[in-house]
Amino acid sequence: MFYNITQKQVAISTMAGMAKQKILRSYMFSLLALGALCAAFPTPSHAFSTTNLQLLYGSNFHDNHYGNNTFNGNMTTLTLEHFSTWSYGDNYFFVDFLAGDFLNFAGIPTGNQSRIYAEWAPRLSLSAISGHDLAVGIFKDFFIAGQLNRDGEGFHAELIGLGTDITMPGFNLLSTHLYLRKDNFNRKTWQITTVWSTPLGRWLSFEGFIDLYGSDNNGLEISSQPQLLVNLGKLAGQDFDRLLVGVEWYYHHNRNLNSHVPQAMLKWIW
Repeated sequence: MFYNITQKQVAISTMAGMAKQKILRSYMFSLLALGALCAAFPTPSHAFSTTNLQLLYGSNFHDNHYGNNTFNGNMTTLTLEHFSTWSYGDNYFFVDFLAGDFLNFAGIPTGNQSRIYAEWAPRLSLSAISGHDLAVGIFKDFFIAGQLNRDGEGFHAELIGLGTDITMPGFNLLSTHLYLRKDNFNRKTWQITTVWSTPLGRWLSFEGFIDLYGSDNNGLEISSQPQLLVNLGKLAGQDFDRLLVGVEWYYHHNRNLNSHVPQAMLKWIW
């Protein structure tokens, strides 16, 4: 009887794992299809669209809070990233495909060698909606901003709030947002997100984001991934500016964790 029960448990567990992988593959395909459509779909002449693919590798990943915890610390990330504008705002999303020998929160091998994580952040321009230019001083525009965060293992977060684009000397991009955040591990809290991009000379750039938000058990969560990139085409004195190489610093800190990993990075823009 015990043998039969064990067989059934193994069979059920195997079927559940296969179903989960099927759902994960479908989810990955859907997100890739969305990225391809966004990149290929024609945009109005006044609109802007850019898509890129990033390949990253780091060797000190022991972040069990975010699930980026591997047996030997090694992890490879393939990121599809897209940003585009339209008449009433803009859209931003990225999808991370992560590869490594993953451990669970307790440090036990999960048997999984791949993970997926995605965020979608649409914004509606209050200037466009109202029909009036709401620029004030350094603030170029104000937005109703949302965000959906998902992984392939059940985590989800929903955010809604306000954002603004800021004009600042030396920055190509500077935006900040205040969100009301709810995820399936914590009660409702606030999140502040700032995104930036600044050139450092003709062929060097510094860009990234920082998230600050509260949690029930870990105090203030700080997550940031700044990138220092060299534009290889411009470095060689060419007009071709779609291939970049550099380093990204993965940083996640709370009262119980301090994870920081430098990653080699290659970025292709189209």
